[in-house]
Amino acid sequence: MKTEVLILLSFFLASQLMAQPDGVVASRMVELFKPIHLLSATEDVEDNRLYIACHDGRVWIYEGDSLKVTPFLNIGEGGLDICHFGTNAEQGLNGFTFDPNFSENGICYVTYNGFRPDGTGDEIEQRLMAFKQSDSDPDQVDYTQWYELLEFDEGDDPQDGHNGGQIAFGPDGYMYVSCGDGGSTGNGSPGGGSNGDDHGEFGNGQNLQTFLGKILRIEAHGLEPYTIPADNPFVDDAEALDEIWAYGLRNPWKFSFDRETGDMFVADVGEVDWEEINMISPDEPYGLNFGWRLMEGSYCYEPVEGCNPEGNLRLPIFDYHHSDGLCATVGGTVYRGSNIPSLTGYLIVADFCGFWDVKFWILSGAGQNWQAKPFEIEVPGGFTPWDENSYGFAEDNKGEMYLCTSLAVYKLESDPTSTGPDLDGNIRVFPNPTQSILTVDVGEFTDIQEVRVWDSNGRKVWDRRDLNLTRTFDIDTKTLGDGVFTLQILYKEDSKLETTRFMVGIE
Repeated sequence: MKTEVLILLSFFLASQLMAQPDGVVASRMVELFKPIHLLSATEDVEDNRLYIACHDGRVWIYEGDSLKVTPFLNIGEGGLDICHFGTNAEQGLNGFTFDPNFSENGICYVTYNGFRPDGTGDEIEQRLMAFKQSDSDPDQVDYTQWYELLEFDEGDDPQDGHNGGQIAFGPDGYMYVSCGDGGSTGNGSPGGGSNGDDHGEFGNGQNLQTFLGKILRIEAHGLEPYTIPADNPFVDDAEALDEIWAYGLRNPWKFSFDRETGDMFVADVGEVDWEEINMISPDEPYGLNFGWRLMEGSYCYEPVEGCNPEGNLRLPIFDYHHSDGLCATVGGTVYRGSNIPSLTGYLIVADFCGFWDVKFWILSGAGQNWQAKPFEIEVPGGFTPWDENSYGFAEDNKGEMYLCTSLAVYKLESDPTSTGPDLDGNIRVFPNPTQSILTVDVGEFTDIQEVRVWDSNGRKVWDRRDLNLTRTFDIDTKTLGDGVFTLQILYKEDSKLETTRFMVGIE
């Protein structure tokens, strides 16, 4: 029986559930070729410039809803032409960041595959370089001012895979650098037989005499040699390299820091079956071992039994199987912006090949106890399966979040229940509550691209595209069940959104 109490309770429960969204709405900010990262140059929130690093060796300036004509940095074709960018998804520019004192010293850093700017030396699978901003043109790098900090040498027989790596400054002011194990994709055989990393008995990830398969921690000094932080875990160990901060990784393509807690989230791409997300809190002991090639995700890999996961190996906070079209984690970022309050504190994770039922996840928790559930990002026109891979999330100096794909950069704008802009004749629905047919009146503004209905858990339960609608149209709600629902209309003009709620009556 319907009562006013039940109606009020339903709206209250819906509002509580909506505080933990299962989806957000994003806008396509700019189309680019393989953008892999986005960031601000400073922490000044009045600085609205964004810098977008692309896999082909270019870093673009985005300002005032458009790109500058000339890249800020170009180490690829048409620029320095020192970046090895080929068909392999891991060849090219892999990491870019600014010095914390960029506004004073003009220093930025980049990791890439290729040669030195002066043409000397062999091609190396990953280099860490420092460049300086031009003194005469702040929109350009001065290519004559550079310094090579690190080379990741794979020896006489380098493989094209697992060069990856992000570079970022942590809350402690030190630079963190991730690098893959120097292996390849492998043949897909389980139990250590995939041959993706044939370096030694247990691979480069477990070898403390190589930078490969590690996260490094150094103190960068711009165009001068780096130094080693005194509290790095292996500075007093003659059997290990001083730069190593964490090890046992296969291909840590992306990592991020929670700007509020300092927690570090490391995405490690799996070999045969499992993708994993690892977490390191700032108050934990350094020198953690994440298991590869002994483990893949939470499971023994080589050996298939008895890898001692209860010993000194750190298990991931989240892992998922290579099924339903999934193939490689690109990690995630914790949302700390102000535009989507319901998303605050949640880690959003993506997969490179997420095309089918699950493309993204939202994670919540603390320490080593985290829960994950599927998450949806709605974009105008949808993503392009098999042509639009996810490269990773990023954030600006305000904590707002962006998704980089192989075709574009998207900005996460709002949750599906956000109130949209005022349009001619706001949406009216009747009868409300309804038992069957809901009539929708959109007023005079009928240039509609899509109509969506979301349930109280934030799941999209109904949608229609390519509509040729007049002022009013009907929705048959009989298949939705009882509850509170959100109706959202996406208009073609500037991708404007308008939202209202309705109720399917409770018997």
